[in-house]
Amino acid sequence: MAGKTFPRIHKAAALIAAVCVDLSLLYASGLVVTLSVSSHLARLWVCAALRCSALTVLSLLALGDLKPLLLRVIAAYCLLPAVFETGSAALYHEEGQCGRLADARCCWLLCAAASMAAALFWEITFPDTDQAAAGEETRQKARVLFVRVLRLYRPDYLLLLGGSVFLSLAVVCEMFIPFYTGRVIDILGGQYQLSEFRSALLFMGLYSLGSSVSAGCRGGLMLCAISAFTCRVKVKLFGALTKQEIGFFETIKSGEITHRLSKDTELMGRTVCV
Repeated sequence: MAGKTFPRIHKAAALIAAVCVDLSLLYASGLVVTLSVSSHLARLWVCAALRCSALTVLSLLALGDLKPLLLRVIAAYCLLPAVFETGSAALYHEEGQCGRLADARCCWLLCAAASMAAALFWEITFPDTDQAAAGEETRQKARVLFVRVLRLYRPDYLLLLGGSVFLSLAVVCEMFIPFYTGRVIDILGGQYQLSEFRSALLFMGLYSLGSSVSAGCRGGLMLCAISAFTCRVKVKLFGALTKQEIGFFETIKSGEITHRLSKDTELMGRTVCV
């Protein structure tokens, strides 16, 4: 019991020491007077490097081994103020709030919460476990199979290219329809001008027609590609089945073969087009 309690006390003491050192460095950097935005940003980046180094050393001394999750938390936590202030200076050409001494505690809490949330999201999305490695192997096999299906689509590349072009046109037209719809509403709600109203109404109709035609052409070309692919794969599969020995049909059920010919070939075709 005492052996289990000591590591917990050791880790708690290391955590308290890390928080104290980090807050000391943060407040010490706030006491430095800067005369320009560039010197303010340089101070923040130097402070971020010092805090990251100090927290890494303390964690290494306390734990003995640093896990990737802890390294990500420390890096995100220390670099967030500098990244935020640099973005504010680049976009708004002014000094933000995180570098001021009066807002140090608020910035410290926000950065701690944001870094923990980012680490939690990373751990959920990209976990560093054996299960994740197995899942990555499964995804790699799926990518290999998808590339093989793409190679079987080689005779239908023109249909796929045409479908992709019409899909892009449909998306572009869909993007402009709300804009011209709003123009029509604004013209009717404000000062009515017949020429502008006709122009907005004309463009709204043209983009609506273009979206509908492009979506229809995209669907037609993709269906043609799926049908051609399905027929070609069925012929190849049936030809491969006719070359099998009698023992193959004794081990494989006829229902499974029929399912492969009727359903799986269609699913293969839809994985690319749909």
